[in-house]
Amino acid sequence: MAEKKFEFCSKEELFSLIGEVYCPYCTKPVATSHHHLSTHHLRYAIHFAEGGTGKFSIPCYCPDERRGKRSHWHCTKCTKIIQRTADFRLHLTNHGVLLTDKPLDGEAASVGTSCVSDAAEDYRTSCQKCDSLFANPSNLRRHKRQQNCRQEQPMVCVDAKNGLYVTPKDPQGTKFPIHICKSLVSQSFVCELDSCRDFMKMAAQSGNPGKECYHLERTRNARCYSPPPPLCNASLEEMVEKGIVSRTRQQECMALHARACLEEVDCVFPVFWEEFGPSERYIYFSVYAGQTDTWCQFGRTLVTLDTKFGKWQCQCTGAKEEHQSCVHQHLSMWWVFQERPCWRKNAVITNSEEMIDDIETKVMDLEDMLEMQHSE
Repeated sequence: MAEKKFEFCSKEELFSLIGEVYCPYCTKPVATSHHHLSTHHLRYAIHFAEGGTGKFSIPCYCPDERRGKRSHWHCTKCTKIIQRTADFRLHLTNHGVLLTDKPLDGEAASVGTSCVSDAAEDYRTSCQKCDSLFANPSNLRRHKRQQNCRQEQPMVCVDAKNGLYVTPKDPQGTKFPIHICKSLVSQSFVCELDSCRDFMKMAAQSGNPGKECYHLERTRNARCYSPPPPLCNASLEEMVEKGIVSRTRQQECMALHARACLEEVDCVFPVFWEEFGPSERYIYFSVYAGQTDTWCQFGRTLVTLDTKFGKWQCQCTGAKEEHQSCVHQHLSMWWVFQERPCWRKNAVITNSEEMIDDIETKVMDLEDMLEMQHSE
């Protein structure tokens, strides 16, 4: 039996197989008749032009493919077996051939019409921004929605020295930020999310070690680093005088602020998303933590202010305890008190335990003064 062919230049070449006993392209023993070749193979052929010659490939049901009961395609350019028709059409275009319309009886494939057809198809199934090809228009539309949504997400540099950025965790909904690290100086390319790190690890094991998650990809459109207004000790002292912050908390804030200055990084970096979309009631702060832990993998934590109800939240473990505020929240409140006086009313942390401790300290100081007066 002659070698099995999957690519033909004319119908006559295909019908020359009629003399064989069984169809070489079917798993079940079927007579190779004109009717069988026309209805089961030629009817679903994919026509293309190569080197100015019209050709076509026919579907096959041979046992070379594990799922021999369904049709598949044999590529004569690279010997690959393709399952679906749309994938095979896309595969042929990757080999540089021009897909053509099905010619009428007695007509050869025209390269001129193929160019028009191929150009129209490329316009319909290729992305104009990244040149990716898709099997149908619905996949292309979904790709455009995903790419546009990802590219429009903001990316702000909060630490130029260590290459730290903040960007929304999810492309839709509330823009809660996460930290990522991408620095050519330290050769660090890490995302804060476990799922993204697992994704990049799987990509590296699959032979693509340079694959990044979509959070890291956003750095190409990142906004350049612009330092925020620095914190002033005078404003913190004013907060203490007004009873907003205790002396103990003041010392903690000043100590952490001094450590940030020594490392030449911003202690508090406010993150505003208003310029990237509608104004939101949540304001976020990237705050220097002075340590690395599960909640501050890059030495910074995130503090959230609900401007509507005046509630503060922090990712640190200390803030998760009931009725406890943390030094990171007070550092953020320090920045708000100094730079956004209009938010003071709804941005003051009222911690009953700190107020009690402060009152007890004043009472003890008063008792010491009375004892000294009695001793005199």
